[in-house]
Amino acid sequence: MNSPEFIAIVLIIAATALALSVKILLDVQRLKKEVEKNVYDTEDSLRAIRKALDSAQREADVSDVLRAIKARLDRLERPARIAASVAGSGNAPQQRTMQPRPATKQLKDGFFGSPKGDAETALFNDQYDELRDECFFTVHYNSPTEGEFAPIDLMRLKSLPSIEGVVRYEGCPLKEARGFQLISKGIVKKQSNYWVVTSPAELQMIK
Repeated sequence: MNSPEFIAIVLIIAATALALSVKILLDVQRLKKEVEKNVYDTEDSLRAIRKALDSAQREADVSDVLRAIKARLDRLERPARIAASVAGSGNAPQQRTMQPRPATKQLKDGFFGSPKGDAETALFNDQYDELRDECFFTVHYNSPTEGEFAPIDLMRLKSLPSIEGVVRYEGCPLKEARGFQLISKGIVKKQSNYWVVTSPAELQMIK
C-alpha cells in the first residue's frame, strides 16, 4: 500500500485540495472586497441623495417664505391700486342698462355677479338680493363696509372666464374637479360703489 504510485496519488490529491482551498480563499477575499466596495458606493449614493434632499428642502422653505412675503405685499398694495384703477375713467367698470343696486345699507345676505378686474385688482360691482342666473357668489355682510363671500356651486364657478384674484384653490385642476370643499371665505371691503377683494376665497378641489 506504500508503493510509489500510491504515494504519488495521495500527493496529487493533497495538492489539488490545497489548490482548491487557495482558490476558494482568494474568491472569498475578492467577493468580500466587492461587497465592501458596493456598500461604500451605496453609502456614498445615500449621502448624495440625502444632501440633495436637504438642499431641495431648504430651497422650498425659502420659496415658501418669499411667496408669503409677496402675498402680504400684494394685499397691502391692493387698496392703492384699486383706488387708482377706479379713479381712471378708462379702467372703471362699464355700467349696465339694468344696473343692480350699487351698495347695500342693510346687513343682509345677498349675491355677487361675475368678478371684474384682474388678479391684482379683483372686485364686484353687481349685487343681488335674490339668486339669479347671473349670480356666482354668496355674500354675507359683516358690516356696511365689509363682507365675506364664497362660490355658489362648482358649475357656476367653472363658467366664469377667470377666477384669478377671487378664488385660490388646491388639489386637482378646476376643469377636472367634481366638487369642492370651502376652506375659508373670501373677504371684500367697500370702496366707493364697488366691493374690492382683499382676500380670495380658498377651496380644496375634489376630483
